Amino acid sequence: MIVVFGLIALFFLWRRAKKRLFERQDRAVTDAFPDCIDLFSAALRAGYSPAQGISFLGQHAPQILRLHFIAATRRIDEGERFSEAIRRLQSEIGPVSQPMCEVLIAGDRLGIPVENLLFQLGNEARTNRRRRAETQARQLPIQLSLPLVMCTLPSFIILIIVPTIAGTLSQLNITV
Repeated sequence: MIVVFGLIALFFLWRRAKKRLFERQDRAVTDAFPDCIDLFSAALRAGYSPAQGISFLGQHAPQILRLHFIAATRRIDEGERFSEAIRRLQSEIGPVSQPMCEVLIAGDRLGIPVENLLFQLGNEARTNRRRRAETQARQLPIQLSLPLVMCTLPSFIILIIVPTIAGTLSQLNITV
């Protein structure tokens, strides 16, 4: 019976760890994507075409996203249409990349310049990243309150309460 409960507990701990790992990776992608927007915008301002900009991101993007851009570059080089490669890139990276990919697809389809739109997207993405960091910073005292209490309370009891009780009992002439 204990083995069954142990296995059930182990299963739930494994699922929780897996969920936390996935959330941590998703958060890392979300935090790194504004840098990709800025790098892509800089590449376009330097005279790169959008396809060359994706290749540039394959070389200089944050490590967690670099493989996705390398794969998109390889698909473009193999002859896949730019808009289809960007759609696949969006599905691989996730919803955080949707605004940038939509701008690139619209720019490719309509032939409009996308530098100003990417600049605005970069500003919004950096603002959202800062807001998330501020929210996490506000949650930190709440998360640290339990360890703080669990570490401080025993020392308070041992250093303050026990000597006070011992001193009071010794004054009352009661032996312990």
